[in-house]
Amino acid sequence: MDRRVERVASVWTLLVLLLLLVDHCVRAQYWNRGGEEPSEDDDLPRVPIRVEALLGQCKGTYQRPVGLTSWLRCWYDARNDHSVIGPRKVEMLNYEPFVALFYDVIHDSEITRLQELGDGVIKVSGATTDGWLPVYYENHQTYTLQNRDDPVVKRLSQRTERMSGLSCDTAEDLKVIYNEVGAYKSFIVDGKKKSSVAQQFAFAGKRLATVLFFMSDVDGAEGGGRIAFPYLGLSVLPQKGAALFWYNLHDSGRPDERMTYSICPLLADNRWMAKLYIHTRGNELRNPCRPSNAPKPKPPTVSQGVME
Repeated sequence: MDRRVERVASVWTLLVLLLLLVDHCVRAQYWNRGGEEPSEDDDLPRVPIRVEALLGQCKGTYQRPVGLTSWLRCWYDARNDHSVIGPRKVEMLNYEPFVALFYDVIHDSEITRLQELGDGVIKVSGATTDGWLPVYYENHQTYTLQNRDDPVVKRLSQRTERMSGLSCDTAEDLKVIYNEVGAYKSFIVDGKKKSSVAQQFAFAGKRLATVLFFMSDVDGAEGGGRIAFPYLGLSVLPQKGAALFWYNLHDSGRPDERMTYSICPLLADNRWMAKLYIHTRGNELRNPCRPSNAPKPKPPTVSQGVME
């Protein structure tokens, strides 16, 4: 009888060790691909992205279910003294996770000034002459601006604070984006940063939210260029002067993969945008984590007493 108990105990011990080894290998493989540790508190099912639906979103022909759109509404934002004088129009595009479009956020004179600040950086793509060889520039150009570079940049940061209710003290530099025909970018997750960017902004914490300023119009029928969220079934057509706002993290502080988005191919003209990342540091009281959504404890390892 004692031998049988010892044999059963040894079998269970081997199974536990095998499960721990498989778990370690899966995590190591995930990290080697450049991802983060798999979330253990995220019970949401992983729905694969359907290419047909994504194409429909980029074309503007995809119709969202009524069960999702029935929760949406519009309102005038008047939460502070500035917005009481001139209430800002807000359109909720998705209820959970929250995505909203703020209208008349950036003015024509400010857009012109931001474009002037990039005159020495932006180059028109296409064939040019460099000696006797033709040179082709990329159709996607970016440059960053700090608050001290120009009063317009500082005003946008202050306006973002009033608009979102979040602090921009630790926000990243404003990134101005210029696109020409053919430019696109697929499956972006702002909540996950590259190692170089993570080290640069380690003091600021994670990217809590993203604000995307639209600095030019795009023709919805022929121009393409929509911002599509495949997991939400949502696409947004750039409208000059508006700003798109969304959160990048779960309430527990982990990246929300549902906020994966794609910049659809631009089929005509050009497109100007500006992006601002708001970080968690300085927003601990404005956007606190919820204890009910805290990460679950990890399973014990061998060194923590599994064999005991």
